[in-house]
Amino acid sequence: MKKQILLLIIGICMGGSLLGQELTQTIKGRVIDADTHQPLPTVTVVLLNSNPLIGTITDFEGNYKLENVPLGRQNVQFSFIGYDPAVYNELEIRSGREFVLNASLKESFQQLDEITIRPEFRKDKAQNDMAALSARSFSVEEAARYAGGWNDPARLASSFAGVSMSEGVNDNAIVIRGNAPKGILWRLEDVEIPAPNHLNGVNNGGGIETVFSVNMLDNSDFYTGAFPAEYGNAMSGVFDMKFRNGSNNRLQSTFQVGSQGIDLSAEGPFKQGGDATFLFNYRYSTMGLIGNFLDANFGMPTYQDLSYKLHLPTKKTGEFSVWGIAGLSSVAFDPDDDRNSWTNTFDNNQYSTGSDITATGISHHLNTGSKTYLKSSVAMSYDKFTMENDQWQRDGSIVPLADHNEDNTRLLLSTYINHKFGTRHTNRTGIHYTNTHYGILVNGNPDPTAGSDLIRIADQSGNIGQAQFFTQSKWRLYSTLDLIGGITTSHFNMNNEMIIEPRISTVWRLVPKHSVSVSYGKHSRPEPLRFYEAQNSSGELLNPDLKVTKANHFVLGYDYRINENLKLKVEGYYQHLYDVPVIEGSSYSLLNYQWDNYFEDALVNDGTGSNIGVDITLERYMKNGFYYMLTASIFDSKYIGGDGIKRNTSFNRNYVTNFLGGKEWEVGLNNSFSVNGKISFMGGNRFTPADQEASRQNEMVVLDESRAFEWHESPKLFVDLAVSYKINKAKTAHVLSLQAKNLLMQKEMFGWAYDFEKQKVVEHGLAMVYPYFTYRIEF
Repeated sequence: MKKQILLLIIGICMGGSLLGQELTQTIKGRVIDADTHQPLPTVTVVLLNSNPLIGTITDFEGNYKLENVPLGRQNVQFSFIGYDPAVYNELEIRSGREFVLNASLKESFQQLDEITIRPEFRKDKAQNDMAALSARSFSVEEAARYAGGWNDPARLASSFAGVSMSEGVNDNAIVIRGNAPKGILWRLEDVEIPAPNHLNGVNNGGGIETVFSVNMLDNSDFYTGAFPAEYGNAMSGVFDMKFRNGSNNRLQSTFQVGSQGIDLSAEGPFKQGGDATFLFNYRYSTMGLIGNFLDANFGMPTYQDLSYKLHLPTKKTGEFSVWGIAGLSSVAFDPDDDRNSWTNTFDNNQYSTGSDITATGISHHLNTGSKTYLKSSVAMSYDKFTMENDQWQRDGSIVPLADHNEDNTRLLLSTYINHKFGTRHTNRTGIHYTNTHYGILVNGNPDPTAGSDLIRIADQSGNIGQAQFFTQSKWRLYSTLDLIGGITTSHFNMNNEMIIEPRISTVWRLVPKHSVSVSYGKHSRPEPLRFYEAQNSSGELLNPDLKVTKANHFVLGYDYRINENLKLKVEGYYQHLYDVPVIEGSSYSLLNYQWDNYFEDALVNDGTGSNIGVDITLERYMKNGFYYMLTASIFDSKYIGGDGIKRNTSFNRNYVTNFLGGKEWEVGLNNSFSVNGKISFMGGNRFTPADQEASRQNEMVVLDESRAFEWHESPKLFVDLAVSYKINKAKTAHVLSLQAKNLLMQKEMFGWAYDFEKQKVVEHGLAMVYPYFTYRIEF
């Protein structure tokens, strides 16, 4: 019987490829003008290297369909008179679902008799044409393929130059060019959303993983500095996320089970032959299932999330879409009742925390003329964070640490108009308005060594508004020179502050294959609301006039297209941060934000900071199943607190290098096998050292704040490995994936802990391999 089962499994995995016939699939999509979003009819669409040639032209609405496309990696080229041709390489075609490839073409700057333009392939080029540098596009396929990516956009971004993980592999908080994770702007369908991470409140902007599923995402943009003017309210980086539309041809489903969770996704038309479609994905964490089964609070996080999009095109009134995300997450830990079993202060720390987020909206796209389109959205978001935290003492007493409750409900309105004045000039102008109803009830313990009760840090509720206006233009001054300029103006009525932020960039293609870019931008982002609503023991507000933190970003870039599949990119940058909230006479600064910063002191905007560095990327796009990317970041991140002393920030690793790559092989006619790896070497995080004598007296960690972030963790070497096997059947596709993160079992430091036996503060961390495996079926 066992032999028969084994033969059956081998037959399923190998039989379809060795004995079956070659399978095919359909590639379809829509082609539009990149600037006006008008559909382009009669565009020639060709499957490169097909014999006999597979090709077609787009219809009046810009739609096309390529049928009988062989499975595996394929290349598609789009060409149209008066437009620069475009080619999309190494598209992964599987049998379980039709491949949707939407393309946007740029009107050619040259006259027809001037030059013959070769098709360009830049998979990393940002979707937003207003971005000059410090920006790149990333695909769903990359998130699934890159070793250590875990299908998570944030972890995927940690492979890019200028980006590092805040703590290591245990959460997805990322540090961009030395800035705190809280400075990242997250957008979905052109609307700002709360940081979309499970347990994001306790991870300072990061979490276990994002609520986004790869089943939902379309190609999206990621920015590391000097953002276009439309991205206000961003300090360190921007994730501009997009959901794809569901299939308008037939019902398609995906089921996935693995170490992270169980996913169920479905998409299709509301009615056969109609254009309106739906797409949704639901996920429940595997850790949550285990926790429910054991019914115990032992620090195992649980979470679930839902994402959806309804695409509702009309004949005369444009395209509507209804979209949304929702995530619930929690984690709790109860110490062992036997106090003699405790080894350190991580064992006697009781906590229960929850983090909930949701965002939903209606977006509308309308072409108002041959050169103009209008994009508008109305959305609502909600986020909530709760934390109850106590430290049990060996003498039987309990020291309360935190009772933290925050929730925010936001109404968001966004609209912009995009107009193409001609081949040389395109402008985009719009407004964003956010009204926030907040409730804050935070009780904390500024000095646990005193054994005191909690004090009221903030107890406020109310409504605040933030309005932003932006306008930006791109001028193609010459065939080799682009200029992008804009301005963002924002008003934050919590402190009644008006902020004007100019942005300007230029790209000079000085010789073929070589270009130089220069960019400047002023950026700002408000701090978490509880700092603006902090109060003293009498209930009076401590920081009624606290200003918003601001920064000037300068970036100089060099881009060398070595060949059509290999490119070198170097960016040097300098950031000057000012108006940073600090405590007068203290080393404290909100540039080193931690969620559990509780204090009774007023904040003043006397702090500053600086980030300077260089980012290097050498990337070979996938060709013949092989790709690699080498990134290196060398940087220095400093701050000046309320005591006027210049120090390292907690995020100043000084250097981060990544080498990742992989190889994919065809197995038989229809299947494939791939191996992907990643090696990361980086400087360690910085921590404030402990006051050993005070810690020994109190049997808890007491930090020496006068030596803030002096202690530098040793350098870290992380190795990740991923293998996958893809099986294509007549109407289904199967994907088996296995990843091992931290293969060398590099110890990660989570923080300090007081060791009861050694009677001193020691490093507390974990050295383990993080397995990640999934089985996925598309049908």
